[in-house]
Amino acid sequence: MIIRPAKKSDADIVPELMLQAMEEIIFNFIGKNDIEEAIHFLTKFFSEPNNQYSFENTFVIEDEEKNIIGSLTAYNGDDLDKLRAPVLKYMKEHYNITLQPENETEGNEYYLDTVSVSPSHQGQGIGSLLLKHGIEFAKQNGYSQVGLLVDLDNPNAQRLYEKLGFLLGKETQLVGGSYNHMYINF
Repeated sequence: MIIRPAKKSDADIVPELMLQAMEEIIFNFIGKNDIEEAIHFLTKFFSEPNNQYSFENTFVIEDEEKNIIGSLTAYNGDDLDKLRAPVLKYMKEHYNITLQPENETEGNEYYLDTVSVSPSHQGQGIGSLLLKHGIEFAKQNGYSQVGLLVDLDNPNAQRLYEKLGFLLGKETQLVGGSYNHMYINF
């Protein structure tokens, strides 16, 4: 397996993976529970630069046959407002949604926004490999902290993050959901 930076041409696979990790959030962004529209929304942003869901902020993991089986989207938490701005603008213009989501990162961290693994490869350590890659990337690029949100209703994910060294931070809200911020300091 290999982890590499995503390419724009990965847009035929990665947005579907991303949707697994944040389906309810994207449904709120588009104002309806429509999987096809949600994939279209994510594909648009994955394919474009300078936004939080861009290929520029994404790593993919490939199996031995070069099939993408997982993805990690992450960015400098200090850039959240700038990266989120085109998403909010598009929501307003195309869906008449004026949602102002809470900040998912407090800034001053490498924020792991979305970690997702193909259903056929879950339970094989792929998510852990992606998370470890994100942590190592943060270290190599001078970040002093890595952070993420974990859904309060997902104790299995929280246990995985704790095994990787994440500490439990404060509870936060995001688009109607309740999450714990978790972090690793270096």
